Amino acid sequence: MGKRFLASAGALSGARLLTALSQLLVLPIIARYLTAEEFGLVALAMTLVLFAQLFSDAGLSRSLIRQEQYHPEEWSAVFWLLFGIGLGLALIALAIAPVWAWVFEAPELFGMVAALSVTPMFLSLAAVPNARLERENRFGTLALIRAGAALAGMMAAAALALAGAGVWAMVVQQILLTVIQCGAGLAFSGFRPMLPRWQSQLSNHLIFARDSLGASLLQTTQRQVPMMLIGHHLGPASLGLFSMTSRLLNQPSMALSGPMAQVVYVRMAAAQGDDGQLGALYVGSIRLLALAIFPPMAVLAGAGGDLFALLLSEPWRKVGFLFALAAPGFALEAAVATAGVMFQAVGRTGLRLRMIVERTVLRLVTLALAVPFGIEAVALAITLFVFAYTPRYWAFAHRAVPFDRRAALSALGMTTGISVVTWGAMYLLARQGGDWATLGWAVVILAASWAAAAAIQWSRLRASLATFGR
Repeated sequence: MGKRFLASAGALSGARLLTALSQLLVLPIIARYLTAEEFGLVALAMTLVLFAQLFSDAGLSRSLIRQEQYHPEEWSAVFWLLFGIGLGLALIALAIAPVWAWVFEAPELFGMVAALSVTPMFLSLAAVPNARLERENRFGTLALIRAGAALAGMMAAAALALAGAGVWAMVVQQILLTVIQCGAGLAFSGFRPMLPRWQSQLSNHLIFARDSLGASLLQTTQRQVPMMLIGHHLGPASLGLFSMTSRLLNQPSMALSGPMAQVVYVRMAAAQGDDGQLGALYVGSIRLLALAIFPPMAVLAGAGGDLFALLLSEPWRKVGFLFALAAPGFALEAAVATAGVMFQAVGRTGLRLRMIVERTVLRLVTLALAVPFGIEAVALAITLFVFAYTPRYWAFAHRAVPFDRRAALSALGMTTGISVVTWGAMYLLARQGGDWATLGWAVVILAASWAAAAAIQWSRLRASLATFGR
């Protein structure tokens, strides 16, 4: 069973890693053909679209997975409800497009937002088929779908960038990703919706979705409102630099903690009522995520601007400094993030929502105070806030499922110590050689850091994997 968990998590993580790799491979091409201002415009367009996209699922697919029995009528009712939501979201985004362009005094935003407005509809159509694949533990199929979509989007973006399409290279990439995921999900899941009719069972799903949707809305607000503040106060060029940094910093969450959360959610949902097992699953996920995320983030943070200038081109050198300031916060947040699905697995979505309301308000106030001092202050404020709020985050999670917070801290501490040493070594070596030498040292030090972190906690890592296999 532990091997099966690794296979499931590995398949999804592999697909997400491929998606992340495709983003990283295409970024050097796009970065050479798009200015920071154009990159900032894409970030502004995606800010509005991401708010629409988070409503496309509304948390209903998570609720379906929690059901012990599969009822085709119930799943079909959710499918048609989501289809209506997705269509409505597309029309709303289309209507807001001219207003968005006017607010930010950028006429180009109208066409970009109008084109991207179709993505929430395709995501809504894909939600139930993908939930069917998850419920049946067909994570390998999900991985193939996502990997194929990522590769297609990467090739399209690269070709369009080389052809001089500018911002449309990234717009088309996003549209293609959602279209392929929707079509392939419907094709391979085996799910075929029945004719729509009202189902009384929807009431429980709607209550679950209400709290989950509120949480998703607040989480998206945490990420996107700072983008809007930077774009409004500091301009598209500063926003472009910050957006590029955020894209790189979000790769661990997208490639590792996201897939881990999907697989852990299924395990936690099955372990409802067993607090000991649920707590062990959470602590185990922290240990595995810290091992996977902390060392590479430390290497990149220590490498400085040379490595980013080599990969992205000289105008993006400043990204290295911004990355180093925000990396500790992003890494810690990604490592402990599976507490979110623990709330959902035990049905404590209301408690989760209250926690996220508090965190959102405090985080936005912190970042709003930092914006006038520049994007460097915003990056540092992110790290300081995450470190300050994590104990409070764990206090909320402990109310949902009592878990050993000392064990969770220990799971972070061992890899953190290795990562601090890794950062120091990388920082010193990066100042001794050129860009290519820095890249070579980064590979060597990362391998050594992973090996050392795994060796000093090998028995505990095996115990964590055994927990997932029960």
